[in-house]
Amino acid sequence: MVKCAEVGDEGLISLFKGLLSGGAVDGLVVPQKSGKSIIYTLVTDPEKIKSPAPFAPSFGFNAANSLRKWLVEDKVLGLVFKPCEARAVIELVKLEQINPDAVLLISVDCPGTFKNEDYTANADKIGDKLTGSIEGIEMRSACTMCETKLGDIGDLGICYTGLDTTTLMVLNEKGEAALSKVEGITLDEKEIDRSSLKDEIKSAADSGREALKKDLEALNDPVKLLEALNDCIVCKNCRDMCPVCYCKECFFEQPLGDPRGGDMLNLANTRGDLRMPPYGLFYHLTRAYHVCVTCVACGACEDACPKGLPLTAIYPLVAKNVQAIFDYVPGVDLEEPLPLTTYEEDELEPR
Repeated sequence: MVKCAEVGDEGLISLFKGLLSGGAVDGLVVPQKSGKSIIYTLVTDPEKIKSPAPFAPSFGFNAANSLRKWLVEDKVLGLVFKPCEARAVIELVKLEQINPDAVLLISVDCPGTFKNEDYTANADKIGDKLTGSIEGIEMRSACTMCETKLGDIGDLGICYTGLDTTTLMVLNEKGEAALSKVEGITLDEKEIDRSSLKDEIKSAADSGREALKKDLEALNDPVKLLEALNDCIVCKNCRDMCPVCYCKECFFEQPLGDPRGGDMLNLANTRGDLRMPPYGLFYHLTRAYHVCVTCVACGACEDACPKGLPLTAIYPLVAKNVQAIFDYVPGVDLEEPLPLTTYEEDELEPR
């Protein structure tokens, strides 16, 4: 049994306004329509909630990326996020980059997304809620292998997949306490079983992952991997847009990792030659190592790459293999510790 309220799509505006006017949150981060585009807005005035589009299948960036260092103690942000964004928030809480008491995490069902530019160009055709494939428009590769598409992560969930109407679900006591401050919300206990739907999503994700594995297997050869990354200009967009890549001092911003001027000549003199820009492969191997445990496979890295490198075939799939070793799913359980910060006796067993 779960406490929930049927709000319908039309009731979402009242819900979001009520969270603000009732004092449940001091601000609300919510995707809203702007023309044919979807943009995230940080809203503090309830009257500015005019065109929320939480289900719109558009992905511009992982919004959790903007919340790193949200460590305030006296203000609460409500976050209306897709599951991959909600998972990134939970990982950032574990990494002590977000104060858990300073956020109200609201996840929404997400059957998959298109790149923001593809959505904008086809907004009339796609609509505000995805209920099936759209002919002629390719879904983001990260979404084809996602198995956490349901809004059951965090404090509250806004769900519609497999349900008769858009339904607000209470996921914990914190979520229920927030709803107690919203007028017009009546909670009922209902039996909602979406286990079969989860099985379908996982099966589809396995198929999507197998398709991408062919790309990854082609990169197992170091020479082929280097060829795939040949066009990398080390712009670091993938790092900057990754929600869980958070080091305060990145090696690749230091003189040794980002040589300039005379330092490059010194390296060239030592080696005989120096690729320009330097450290392309080393940069990606280092990033893969840094994010392999906490990667939520949102695909923001590939979207941000100006060269169109197959980063979804590298980072999320490599991360999936590492996470399987530790039997860890990032961003699902706030109480589950990060594998690399704990020690288990069975870690000495062969893996």
